Amino acid sequence: MIADQRRQEILRLIEEQGFIRISNLGKTFDVTDMTIRRDIDFLSELGLVRRVHGGAVSENEGINLATTFLKRNTEFTSEKERIGLRAQEFVEEGSTIFIDGGSTNELFARHIDPKKNLKIITHALNIAWILSQNENHELFVPGGILNRLTMTFNGPEVEKIYEELNADVLFIAASGISLENGLTDPTWLDSSIKKAMIASSKMVILLIDSHKFDLVSSRTFSTLKQVDLLITDSGIDKEKLERYCSTGIDILLA
Repeated sequence: MIADQRRQEILRLIEEQGFIRISNLGKTFDVTDMTIRRDIDFLSELGLVRRVHGGAVSENEGINLATTFLKRNTEFTSEKERIGLRAQEFVEEGSTIFIDGGSTNELFARHIDPKKNLKIITHALNIAWILSQNENHELFVPGGILNRLTMTFNGPEVEKIYEELNADVLFIAASGISLENGLTDPTWLDSSIKKAMIASSKMVILLIDSHKFDLVSSRTFSTLKQVDLLITDSGIDKEKLERYCSTGIDILLA
């Protein structure tokens, strides 16, 4: 069982039992207690569980895999909506685009002009479903193991496909951005795929709301220099905006 599957199962057990012991989980999944602690730290970073002595409890009453993703889709929706609309300026007729997963990218995808002839590649199940209704869009979905926490397909197969493709523009997401650590994400398989997408794209556009600035997750997948354009909402703190602009990165406010 790979890590993403194990973490999904850990969440399911929390939903059923309310509390889980690290020692019991180690025996259940035949892994070390240290591995389970890393799993719990990962889920804690996503805000889904809270570590307590000897185990973990849910941070959200009645947690389940469906509502955790839906919950993220209800946070800062007006800011994400504006970002998604502003990003439409960079969707050109006849272009090939990569679309990363994430709630901001979902709102971006909802606003793509269905009349434009586009080649779109995405490993996000929710985004693929939205775009599947547009007949002018040639849609390719690299398949792998579905991570229900992010609604993205993961695995080496997905990464390899992106390595073999070429895109005019990549619309990418991040869990956090900082001057010291660059773009970060807590999902290791997702971050490897993001690296492959960046390497295969002529232009990289980061869509990220202002609440994620100065946040750092467990794995860096890109430096700021690899980002050609950053689009965020106008609610960003002025001092933060000046600090990031001083690095030379191009920033558009929505």
